[in-house]
Amino acid sequence: MADYKRRLGSNSGLYLQSKTSFDKHCQHPVRKTVRLSQPSSNRIAKAEFVAKENHVASAFLPTKDTDLAGQRTEPPSPFTLMFKPLLIMLLLAFLGSLALAYFKKKLPQIKGRIGENLVIKGLEKHLDRDEYTIINDVTLPLEDGGTTQVDHVVVSRFGIFIIETKNMSGWIFGNEKQAKWTQTIHRSKHQFQNPLRQNYKHTKTLSDLLDLPHELFHSVVVFTRNAELKTKFPENVGHLDEMVSYIKAFNEEIINYKLKIKVVKHVGVVKLKQGRKTDKQHVDYLNEKHSGSLHS
Repeated sequence: MADYKRRLGSNSGLYLQSKTSFDKHCQHPVRKTVRLSQPSSNRIAKAEFVAKENHVASAFLPTKDTDLAGQRTEPPSPFTLMFKPLLIMLLLAFLGSLALAYFKKKLPQIKGRIGENLVIKGLEKHLDRDEYTIINDVTLPLEDGGTTQVDHVVVSRFGIFIIETKNMSGWIFGNEKQAKWTQTIHRSKHQFQNPLRQNYKHTKTLSDLLDLPHELFHSVVVFTRNAELKTKFPENVGHLDEMVSYIKAFNEEIINYKLKIKVVKHVGVVKLKQGRKTDKQHVDYLNEKHSGSLHS
């Protein structure tokens, strides 16, 4: 532009044209703005692929510790790191306490089932199946609307044996006339209902339901091996092997074959159906009865 002015003058066309362009573009230049867009996940994945293909260091790529704008995220606070494990431990402790409480509640029932299964195996092993019919876990209805549970009923030509199983440990004290017997374990004493009286109710209930003379029924109480009987008990109270011998000692026929078959079928009719509903009904009845006796 200066050359045009010197050689051609300030009024020449080339000078005026070049001055106009200078004033427009050189005195007030327009800056072009460039917007930086945030990298999308697809672009990051594509960049990672290209970087791997071209052996580019991963340090130049966005990492898991950065957000999509490339800014580094804040690490979790120490409080958060401590609170999460503590919360998990508290939850596990709570669930453990619930499981322990449930186990303690069910422990007597579990021990009873274990004892009954041991007696069942012993009876099946030592009693002739052709002569003795064994019926286990018989729940009977009572006149007051409650129920009573018989552990084992053994039907034979020599009588109907009602067996009450006691899966207990420690020393056992008692006699036929006492209402309560005593269990002693390491100086700790616990009283429980005289099982002979308990079993008398079983024999009487089944006698009434079957409409048979009570003389046909024999009461038997079986303690498991963990119990040590410390006093002189009646001959129908003892451990399994002793009670098997007691049952076999009856050899006089008082029930003919037809009546035996009828008794077995009738027991199946009068007993309640096995299951949780029947067990719950029996437990509720016992709880109500015992709570009533405590308040009376």
